[in-house]
Amino acid sequence: MGWRLLRRRQAHPSAQTAVRYLMGRGFIEIRATTHIVRRELQGGEELSSPLSRIDRIRMIADICHNLPGDFRPGSDRERERRAVESLRFHLRKLEPDDHGAQWVRTELDDLGYDYLPLLPEDVRARLMQQ
Repeated sequence: MGWRLLRRRQAHPSAQTAVRYLMGRGFIEIRATTHIVRRELQGGEELSSPLSRIDRIRMIADICHNLPGDFRPGSDRERERRAVESLRFHLRKLEPDDHGAQWVRTELDDLGYDYLPLLPEDVRARLMQQ
């Protein structure tokens, strides 16, 4: 692979790269959060904090649950299409109170993935007004 192709890929990650990134970040956050929950439960703290952390773990697990299926056998084009559809599904509403979509958006922003073309027109227009 030439350096130009590598540089272009780093500047514009594919949907497959974005999905891999979400899975990796999700697994890391779930694992780290379980340690915090365990410590809070052992410390006898109030249950509201561990329960809210468990809800966050469940939210991330729900998001990541079907993502590995995007990489099942098929052509690279087919895997990319499945990854795009997964991202489109998770970003379909992007409401401020949709914590799952906001988590996906934050992670994709950290990666530098341009998800705006995947958004429905009304959601894209709302984001442009903010």
